[in-house]
Amino acid sequence: MATPTLTMIPSGYKAEKVYSVLPTNGDGDLTFNRNDTATRVNKNGLIEQVATDIPRLDYSDGSCPSLLIEPQSTNLITKSNEVTSVSSSIVTLNAAISPDGTLNAFKIKNTYASSNAGGLFALENQTANFAESTVYTLSFYAKNLVGNGQFTARIDTDVSIVKQESFTATSNWQRYTVSFTTDVGSTTFTHNSRFRNFQENGEVLFYGVQLEKGIATSLIPTIDGIESRAAESFSNNFSSQPTVANTNTVVLKFIPMGFSTDFFKLLKFSDGTNELRLEGFFTNSYDVYGTGLTGSGMIDGSLSLDAGSINIISFSYSPTSLRFSHNGSTINTTTPIGNLPTITQVLHSVGSASPIKILDLRVYNEFKTQTEINTLTTI
Repeated sequence: MATPTLTMIPSGYKAEKVYSVLPTNGDGDLTFNRNDTATRVNKNGLIEQVATDIPRLDYSDGSCPSLLIEPQSTNLITKSNEVTSVSSSIVTLNAAISPDGTLNAFKIKNTYASSNAGGLFALENQTANFAESTVYTLSFYAKNLVGNGQFTARIDTDVSIVKQESFTATSNWQRYTVSFTTDVGSTTFTHNSRFRNFQENGEVLFYGVQLEKGIATSLIPTIDGIESRAAESFSNNFSSQPTVANTNTVVLKFIPMGFSTDFFKLLKFSDGTNELRLEGFFTNSYDVYGTGLTGSGMIDGSLSLDAGSINIISFSYSPTSLRFSHNGSTINTTTPIGNLPTITQVLHSVGSASPIKILDLRVYNEFKTQTEINTLTTI
């Protein structure tokens, strides 16, 4: 099997650079940008902040790191590890070691019987501007200490419940999410983030409360006001490598983190003029689109990828044919129309981008058989 013209396995990095294995002259290295600090899960399993323009090699999915790339996001919770009002509970701040390895998790102990349910506000009566008809997500970490671990989390206004869900915390820290969609014409309202413990004398730990537009992204800690994380992007150019016109095979091992808006791309592959884009649309469906290609996309019926799961995909093409594979299985494709690019650039742009974790990326300058790409995508 031919040697890839580009191989990027997240491992070596420095400020503004992620090193690729091939090509060896550095042409395939990714130029990285993020104009702010951000958090990651380090190799010890702890959440930590990394400095401006430092790529995030994230270990939240196992012992091998992934390159975490996310769009801009803002945490609308002003104190992510504190509370502002308590009802029917005993709350202890800085009660236990949190997922960031410090003593800053807070504890809720219910002092009512389960039928009454003690309550806690992580944020109370805060006014924020919300886009209408838009998805927002409340996320937080929880861990059970005493009792059955059952609790509810909800977003409400001063007059009604927006969304409420029930959970059962375990003896390990886990992240939970509650998503809701704002009404048409409703752009500003007072909101609360409330947790209720459902067992008398039950104790549950909480950490890292976050409310943001779209899907849940990596933790954005707050102390006394809303905070934002800047958008990340990368690009590279290995156009000096030997090429065969309109012929390439891409193999991508990655974790899609979901998307909030149709046709937001995960990655873009280009020759500087024409391009192919792996994009998300409608729930958890993905497709391949490109410059001058059929407008309906090139995967017949789309590809379903669950957020948070490891996937390997490959698409291989000649000037007239396209083959696609996902996790070792053949995916039907439509016939491409137009000029497919000879890939010399891989990009994740700031605008209209969805979050992604890249575990392995390879580009071959050849058209492979369906059997070959099925083998390459077998997990």
